[in-house]
Amino acid sequence: MHLTPQKSAEPAARVVPLAGHVSTGIAYAPEDSPFTTLFVDLTHRCNMACRNCYIPNRDIPDLDPHWLYSILRRLPRRTRIRLVGAEPTVRKDLPQIIAEVRRLGHLPVLMTNGLKLKKAEYVRELKSAGLRTVYLSMNGGIDDELYFAIDDLRCAADKRAALDNLCNARMFITVGMILVAGTNVDHLRDFWRHLAARPQAREIHFRSVGEMGRYIETPALGLGAMFEAVLDALGAAPSGVRVEHRDARNCDFWFAGRKFVITQWPDLGNRWRGRLTPSGMLEPFFEHVIANASRGGY
Repeated sequence: MHLTPQKSAEPAARVVPLAGHVSTGIAYAPEDSPFTTLFVDLTHRCNMACRNCYIPNRDIPDLDPHWLYSILRRLPRRTRIRLVGAEPTVRKDLPQIIAEVRRLGHLPVLMTNGLKLKKAEYVRELKSAGLRTVYLSMNGGIDDELYFAIDDLRCAADKRAALDNLCNARMFITVGMILVAGTNVDHLRDFWRHLAARPQAREIHFRSVGEMGRYIETPALGLGAMFEAVLDALGAAPSGVRVEHRDARNCDFWFAGRKFVITQWPDLGNRWRGRLTPSGMLEPFFEHVIANASRGGY
């Protein structure tokens, strides 16, 4: 689908490159975007202080929404716009941003820790704005002590409430979990039983610890170890799952009507996933995050 560029009475915002921002050297103008998914850093503020955080810098100003809209108007096709942070729900104008992303012909996807989603009325507000897809981080599954160990906050009740509110709102839910060796791997079986009773959680993503930003200094699990741990938790044999894609760092498979995605950090070379940079150019997502890891964490 090709979008017709839309005119607006709003003046185009001036693009001011962020101090310390580094390009990967692989950059596209919005009109030339090859990406089907675009990550947009709405804010670097957060209501958590997780022990694992790719981008722990909290001193970067919020993204100007009108500048964002001017970029989205220039994209050549309908794109999944992943609204990320730190934590995008700390923005009071998030419903308005979601509505405008949808009005411009794109598909808003919220990536969130879910703390604000414990309020059902807030979930309903986001859905009314046009949100249909949510990526919910649940590193501790349904266990308070695991959340404290990984995310430095006992928030299992809030996470469970967020998940149930999203299910009740009939959202398309992706649940994400960072697998930490010796910490939450043994919880996978109990967590799967909880998710299996909630069919709206259609995709479940597992990642290894990424050595960037702020992270738990424990040996990261490899793809094979994660694959075996997940299959064991599911009670499935390798022959009992339908593998769709597998390479040295990624494995996608289907089981019990759900899609499972396992990724060994970092997921480089991904051709469909880009990031909106402060210069207004689009660059490969993980490559750009890593390139800027030592420059203030942008």
